Amino acid sequence: MHVSCVESGSKTHLRTVPITYLNSMNKSMKPELSKPKVCNNYRKSRGFGCWWYVCLVIVCALTPVEAAFSCTIFVLTDAKRTLFFNNEDYSNPATRIWFQPATKDYYGCAYLGFNDGWAQGGVNQYGLAFDWVAGANEAYTPASNLKSLQGNAAERMLESCRTVNDAITFYQRYAEPGFASASMLIADKTGASVIISAQDEQLHFNQSHQSRGFGYGNESLKKMLTPTLSPSIQNGLPILKACRQEGIYATKYSSVYDLTKGDISLVSLTDKGERVTLNLPTELKKGGHYYDIPAIGQQRLLPLMPLVAGMNRYLWEGYEPFPADEPVTTNLVQEVIKKTQAGTLRPDDFTPEFWKVLAPIQKDIQSDLRRLGTLLSVRLLERKQSSRLYLMDYQNATVLQRFELDSLNRIASIKSEAAEMKVSVAREK
Repeated sequence: MHVSCVESGSKTHLRTVPITYLNSMNKSMKPELSKPKVCNNYRKSRGFGCWWYVCLVIVCALTPVEAAFSCTIFVLTDAKRTLFFNNEDYSNPATRIWFQPATKDYYGCAYLGFNDGWAQGGVNQYGLAFDWVAGANEAYTPASNLKSLQGNAAERMLESCRTVNDAITFYQRYAEPGFASASMLIADKTGASVIISAQDEQLHFNQSHQSRGFGYGNESLKKMLTPTLSPSIQNGLPILKACRQEGIYATKYSSVYDLTKGDISLVSLTDKGERVTLNLPTELKKGGHYYDIPAIGQQRLLPLMPLVAGMNRYLWEGYEPFPADEPVTTNLVQEVIKKTQAGTLRPDDFTPEFWKVLAPIQKDIQSDLRRLGTLLSVRLLERKQSSRLYLMDYQNATVLQRFELDSLNRIASIKSEAAEMKVSVAREK
């Protein structure tokens, strides 16, 4: 769940932040965080902007937010079938669905979201599904007895739980600061569901075995989601359409999970309402892969696209154990980060071109990087001819950072390829 600063009136959906930064340099961009939006636009300087941009994004993630109501979720169920419907409302059109196969430790899952690889919702092989609705503004901080997790807590829940009761137990054990600004609906194939929300500084678990929903389309749900409505896609699609949001934060995708059969339907936002249906067990057998939702019809006919860094369970997944560290380069990387936070950078550590970029903005970088907290460890993940990829573990975040080096072992650029806040980090009040 992103926890980030937003523009006034923007639609937010809490997330704790892995964000993939693969944008070309020297390009003016408005960053998309898969709900919510970052405060400002940033022009990225050559060889440096990706690094500072991550710092700025995570700094925003440590500030309070004003949440606006967004997304609509509802469940249709009876004794035989359960369907989970969702409209995802946001400004980023780059939507994706990706598949994480089961391992001996994790259940197989499908996740839906944006191009940062941070799941907004999902469903697993046992017919358990979740999604969020933003709009809360509660003074909630997880109790001190709740354990912290690495990465997206909702993903950790889905990969380890089979039923709604399992999910409730999970959130009674692990911290999820995002409940301060959003509520979650979880349902399983039996028709059981729970809405988890924060009230009076406590988590509340509203359980049911009936059809229900909430979110942006509340008024339409009140009229159309009747107790006698049987669970079918034909009955649910008109409700999804009536609950769509328009404008800059318009609905970006509509999805239906058949929790009984294991089918996932992605519904076109056109008037015709065409849909593409995927079978979860079939997709999981193909291995880890993803589709861009707008192009899924064509991409299903092409070779599979492997998961990118932000879609893996953890940022370091997909990299082979490195046989040996490089003490000279690793020490340089550690010292540069520490000197940045202390405001004592030296031009000798950088190429002249890169130093021209860094020198005028050292104080800004220092202030922002300090917000990440103490650098706890540095781990080399990948070595190329002129670059090294490190897993940088800070007190408040974990970041994949690539350091480009010249022939004299001077830093020519720093690029952050993915980052995530630690779930234990609560919002500042």
